[in-house]
Amino acid sequence: MCKKLSSFEQLGNFLRDMPKVETSLFEVLSDNKASYVAKRKAAEDLDAKVDNILMRVESQDFLFGVNESKSDYNDYCRNLAAHILAFRGGDKKNRIMIALEMLLENMAPTYKTELRALKKKIIDNGEVKQLGFDWQALKLPFFADKFSSLFCNTSVFPKATPQIVYVDREIIKEVVKVVEKEKVVKEYVQVKEDVKPKEDPSFFGKEDQYTEFKSSFIEKPESARYDNQKIEVCRKICGFLNADGGVVYIGVDPESGHAFPVREGRYHYGIARDMFVHLRSYTYCHAPLNNPEIYARWIKREIHNIFQSSNPDTISLFINECIRVEQSKRHENVIEISVKPSLYCLVYLNSIAYQRCGEECVEMDSDMILVRRQNLKRITNEVKFYDKLMEAKRLHKQAILYAYSSANSGTISDRRIEPYEFVCNGESVLCYDMDKKAIRQFKLSRISDVRVLKEDWKYAAEHVAAKTDVFGWTDMGSHYHICLDMGLRAMTYLCDTYTNASRNMFELVSNGIWRLDTIIYALDPARSFYLSMADEIEIQDTEDSEALRKIIRDFVLEHVWNKLCS
Repeated sequence: MCKKLSSFEQLGNFLRDMPKVETSLFEVLSDNKASYVAKRKAAEDLDAKVDNILMRVESQDFLFGVNESKSDYNDYCRNLAAHILAFRGGDKKNRIMIALEMLLENMAPTYKTELRALKKKIIDNGEVKQLGFDWQALKLPFFADKFSSLFCNTSVFPKATPQIVYVDREIIKEVVKVVEKEKVVKEYVQVKEDVKPKEDPSFFGKEDQYTEFKSSFIEKPESARYDNQKIEVCRKICGFLNADGGVVYIGVDPESGHAFPVREGRYHYGIARDMFVHLRSYTYCHAPLNNPEIYARWIKREIHNIFQSSNPDTISLFINECIRVEQSKRHENVIEISVKPSLYCLVYLNSIAYQRCGEECVEMDSDMILVRRQNLKRITNEVKFYDKLMEAKRLHKQAILYAYSSANSGTISDRRIEPYEFVCNGESVLCYDMDKKAIRQFKLSRISDVRVLKEDWKYAAEHVAAKTDVFGWTDMGSHYHICLDMGLRAMTYLCDTYTNASRNMFELVSNGIWRLDTIIYALDPARSFYLSMADEIEIQDTEDSEALRKIIRDFVLEHVWNKLCS
């Protein structure tokens, strides 16, 4: 008795287990969570494969079962059936059904009448139109059940051996006409593809919500209604900062979307023109703008100076984190100013806040400002400390952490450090502790204040790259191998509590039991985790399991049992 399938998702799951199936196509097309781009690519690959199949099936030799094996029949049928489902039949619907008819008749001639009836029902009643990419909601008893039943009988069972079939001459004539018409279309398409121009790297598209084109950073266009080109560029940047971000391209024609050539005759264009003008106008420039890299750094300084007057207290929150200026990788005569949204503050330009709306930047009214402020993140002490320590790291300067609360020693003290790496998603900083002459990890939430010193690093050679375990502890030389079996609740709690923990670190060893087998750099956090979920965790034997059990027992006896019994 053959297997009954009620949807293309089930049919796809069944078919991809058979030999010679393009598994990636079936998996993507029958996956509800697959992206539109992935589905479109899979559909294009399937369409190309079906074109090749049809070209071979529609040759006269193949009509009589010549030069093809049983596995070829199976593979062709699977892909043709998938195309019917994926493309709602399309313009190839009739040809595909004829090809399926021929292929399945070669494998089991007794289904000839039933197959033709199915084909007629699909074509005449138009039921194939309800097919689409929503595989989860797809229910096709008239096709999926029927076709899968026929398909299983003809493709899976060894009794369905290939046979030579003499197809009606009328069908042959119909196929020959289709083949001839298809050849003409293919020849025409091939000619068009041959003359199709290659992708133009100088074309940057059109301006939209996230894209702005400017011909220059220095010179305004003749038709411009404003006076200062630098201010106009910064106005666009301000709009992106107060919206969802975007890119300002310097050296691209706003009308055509094409990058300007470096030079035509004696005249320079784009950023080459800017560097030429700057070289002639600014005679006292310490670093002449004679290459795109220096030009990009100069633009960044100009942007900083322009925004600083309107945002003196908040400029450090967005100028370095949100704005990046560099030469475009697509065209040598273009500079890209990439702008991320400002997350912690509203950005002003000459006391006005702008916001990107479509292709324009508009002045924000009081309501727009209120909504934007409500969506901004609160500037916590951790954010301020991160910014100061990032500056110390970037400039290779020493710093002081005031009143740091140590969980290990239980003390509060000032720490003189050399910060060189952030770990645990920026929640902690890895530093060289100059008093203890060792590497230490400090949580930003335990710091009272930070001051960056003028002294440079002295122990840069001791700065070792961070390596942290599942509990966020840094490798200080001690390694412990632990293996814990835990329930779903404990596994979820561990992933939610510790930044470095993720579900792909666990192995499902039985129903509802997850195993964590890993190396840690301290036993204290493992002890704390075990005691918080003792009813959900079982310690498995490793070379260090007894050390973990001992530290748990000692802690319970000293801090729990003795207090309860006293």
